[in-house]
Amino acid sequence: MKATTRSAAVFAAALSALLAAAPASAAPPASRGGGGETAWKPRDPAAAPDHKTPWHLFGAPAENSAAAQLARARRFESGKRWSAAISAYQALVHNWGSSPEAPEAQLSIGRLLEFTGDYEEAFKEYQYYLDHYGAAGTGEFGYADVVAAQFACANQLRTRISSSPWSPSYNLVSAMFRKIAENAPDAPRAAESVYLQAMSLELGGADDLAVPVYERLVVKYPASELAVSARYRAAFCRTRLSERSPNDERTLSHALEALRRAISLAPGSPDAAAAAERERELSARQTAQAFARAEFYDRVRGKPEAAALAYRRFLERFPDAAEAPRARARLAEIGATLPPDAPAPGAPAAAAP
Repeated sequence: MKATTRSAAVFAAALSALLAAAPASAAPPASRGGGGETAWKPRDPAAAPDHKTPWHLFGAPAENSAAAQLARARRFESGKRWSAAISAYQALVHNWGSSPEAPEAQLSIGRLLEFTGDYEEAFKEYQYYLDHYGAAGTGEFGYADVVAAQFACANQLRTRISSSPWSPSYNLVSAMFRKIAENAPDAPRAAESVYLQAMSLELGGADDLAVPVYERLVVKYPASELAVSARYRAAFCRTRLSERSPNDERTLSHALEALRRAISLAPGSPDAAAAAERERELSARQTAQAFARAEFYDRVRGKPEAAALAYRRFLERFPDAAEAPRARARLAEIGATLPPDAPAPGAPAAAAP
């Protein structure tokens, strides 16, 4: 009985120590607003792990110094004991994060995770390295090399996206490419990272989120060979948004403007023919909507003055439309039925004396 009580006390003490060592970031963020409510912000799926603090019970280092722990991890790695090597490197960073050996250990974690195919975790561990040790660099493997390794990880996941429930998510892959562009906005592959970020969002059906990313690429990297394609992709995204809200005239107008601008700036693009076809489809829809509005005032509301104004505006905007002859004929009929002292169809009413 005494042995059982003593074991329970030892376990309780160990559990208390473990909870006390938990990182502060695990706690909910403090409220910034009124009312005493706790503010919550979703975690960036591509963010680095929380700040590494000493581990207890599981994951504690087997050696008494960072140098000895690094040597132990290297032995595991040389023996191709990848899991043991990663755990040993992790223990070093958690317990001696400010030591001279920590950058090499952290970089080795990312490198081994990438080598064993765990690309998501490798990306995040590389990000931890950039956040905490990137300025110093480790040997010949510097900041730009780590960003390049992140790009390789993100690209591996991008090529594996599918309908499978085990497939990487578009949201994750997009966030990874966004993080790469943030890490090195002037790197050779920065524009490509932004493009792949937007493409991941587009393929995931988030056209509303993809549009500003494509358009930001055009503004920030106008000399990139991807700028032309990004302009067209943004126009196609706007087209789909318009199709999902067929009665939204503003969304339709923005889509038409984007298509026409893309075609005018790069008429030789491989996307130009498809864009021209979509422009014709949207133009026809815009014309039909404008004519239907005039007919609504005419046939449904029975307001000849308002209908005449709508027909006149229609003819000003679409003088060569297929509906134009009908609009002119109806405008003449309405003009003939108005009282002699009524203003001309579409003309402003006379001011009171």
